[in-house]
Order: sequence, then structure tokens, then C-alpha cells
Amino acid sequence: MTDCRILFVDDDKDILMMVEQYLQMQGYDITTVDSGMKALDLVKDQDIDIIFTDYKMPEFNGLELLAAVKQYKPSIEVIIVTGYGSMESAIQAMKFGSYDYLQKPFKLDHLKLIIDRITGERKVKDKKALVRKRGQQRHRFHGLIGISPPMQQVYELLETVSQQNPMVLIQGESGTGKELVARTIHSMSERRENAFVPVNCSGITDGVPEEEMVSHVRALMQKVHGGSIYLDEIADLAPALRLSILQALKDEQKKEGTTTRVIAATSKELGEVIASGALKKNFFDLLNAVVFRLPPLRERLEDICLLINHFIHMACAKHNRRTIGVSPEALDILMDYHWPGNLIQLQNVIDRALALGVEESIQPADLPAEIQTFSTISKMS
Repeated sequence: MTDCRILFVDDDKDILMMVEQYLQMQGYDITTVDSGMKALDLVKDQDIDIIFTDYKMPEFNGLELLAAVKQYKPSIEVIIVTGYGSMESAIQAMKFGSYDYLQKPFKLDHLKLIIDRITGERKVKDKKALVRKRGQQRHRFHGLIGISPPMQQVYELLETVSQQNPMVLIQGESGTGKELVARTIHSMSERRENAFVPVNCSGITDGVPEEEMVSHVRALMQKVHGGSIYLDEIADLAPALRLSILQALKDEQKKEGTTTRVIAATSKELGEVIASGALKKNFFDLLNAVVFRLPPLRERLEDICLLINHFIHMACAKHNRRTIGVSPEALDILMDYHWPGNLIQLQNVIDRALALGVEESIQPADLPAEIQTFSTISKMS
């Protein structure tokens, strides 16, 4: 089934036998060992792609194995297997570079979900090399604007993901353009003629009766059948309603011939979301998603001039006005700012300047006071 080489480490031989039999039946290349030291010896001698390791083992525990593997072969993905209630160990493992964690007792199909997610992400990364052969940086990709290296990576991943069928999980701060990316994925795919249905998960409350919510969810899935459903701020989903949506998604996936794609997004860091319980592991595993991160504006400052020009042209066209410019002094201030609100904040600054009646070019005085003050403070410090 796959060239992926898997190593499972646990001092419980019954667990090793159960895992080995299951993964072999699924067609995976699986090796099992009963100690961390044996696992490390195998890593040194063989090509291993994925390691599942128990956290609590005598002499050499899972966290020590994780640290050693990441130092020796950082490309190996390590998943820590923890006992029930050992959330602290799971959080520690994520900080040390664990790809994920699996809580005992675990279902065998969860192993397969994690393995398939990792192999799916690697296929996408491998195809990036094919995209790079164009050799020319793009300053625009559909509705996205930017020439910075982080945005070039986003374009490459979008181009590959859109032509495949994996589910997608987008992580990015508020205002970075997550819904625009989701719509781009949909518009570039074979689903473009079908519905794109956005759902604001943070707007769904616990006050809705369960029967009504189940009916609403299933109606949504019927509406989006053959298209894309976008679950915005999925980590904010009310706990009482998560099970209903989870079951609806499962039912949709079981239908033969369905091509509905799920695109989810969160503004929170994924490790923190999972560790805190805001996004349950069964929901995350169901998505089995290709995960990628949208950079905040402070990490792509070389894009600010392009974005300012884009937003000015948009605003002037909307109000049927002659295009204005930006003075060098105002541009310096805009480049110095840290942009906590990201693209939305920058667009609001441009719209505000036009609303104030700027006719020729935006000057420092036309900028919000907090942006002017930030620039002055940063120069003094």
C-alpha cells in the first residue's frame, strides 16, 4: 500500500502484537520493538519514516527517544503514545517536536488516520519541487497578493492541494485571509461549479436544540454535496454540537461517489488547540487534513507595498475616485508597524484615509494615532 516505514515502540508485548497484525493487514511496512534503546539502534541502521512510541518505558522513555531521534534524524515523524489523563506529558512531547500524540486506550484505525495524514502531507511537499520549476516569483495568485518567500510557499501548496482531494486545515491569525484561501482552493478545484458553503463555528451556540442542530447540519451537507464546506474557527465550536457535526461529516464520507471537501480553519496554534481540548482528537483525526499555516503580515513585510497599492486601487475603484499615493514618510511608518490585525487592519487603514478625504497622497497625519505612536516609540527604543 505504501513505502512508508513505521516503527512502533512499547514495552507491552500484547500491544505490539495487536498493532503489528493490524498494520500488516492494512499493507504497511511495520516493525515493533519493546524498548527505546532498541528503537534508537534501528533508527541508526535503517530508514524509518514514522515512529509511534509509548511515553512510559523503563530505562529510556518515549520523550528521551523523541529527543534523540530529532537530533539524529529530524525528518522522522514521532508520535507519543500516552496513558489516559497524561495531558501534561502530551503537551511536553509537542514542545519537543512530537508530530502528534495518541492516548491509550486507542483505536487501531486512529493509527491509520495519523499515518495517512503524514504520508499525504509528504506527497504534497514532494510535489513542491515540480511547482518550483517555473522559477519565477509570482506577486499575485488568484486573489492573494504577495511576493515574499512565505507567500510563494503558500502559492505552491495551494496549487498542489487544489488539484488533489485531501481535506485542508488552515492555521493563521485573525485577518490573514483564511477564507480567501479556502475560496481559492475551491475555485481552483474540480468542485468550482458546485457550492462553497462557509460556516462560522464560533457563531453556533449551545442554545440550539440538538434535534434542530442535527437537522441543520445534515441540510448543510446536502447543500454542499459535490462542493466545499468551510468550517471557520473550528476550535470555537460549541462542545455540545461538535458530536452532531462530526457524525454528519462521517456519514458524508461513507457515501459512495461523494466529492465533498471539508476545509477547516483556526486562528489558534494547533498544538495548543489540541492540548487544551478545544479541538478533540477524534475531530482532528477525522479531518485527516493537509495542514498549512498562513503567515502573519509581520512575517512578510516585503509584501506591504504591494498590498497597499492593491487596497488603494480597490478602494478608489469602489468609490469611483482617482488613484492616490502614499508619501515616503507615511510608508516608513506603515513598514515599521507590527500589524496585529494583519491584512484586514491594513485595508481598514487605507479605507479610513480615503474616508478622511485624502486627495493626492496619504500622509503620516492621515494614519490612526496608534500606528503613528508605535512608529515613534519603536524609533526611541
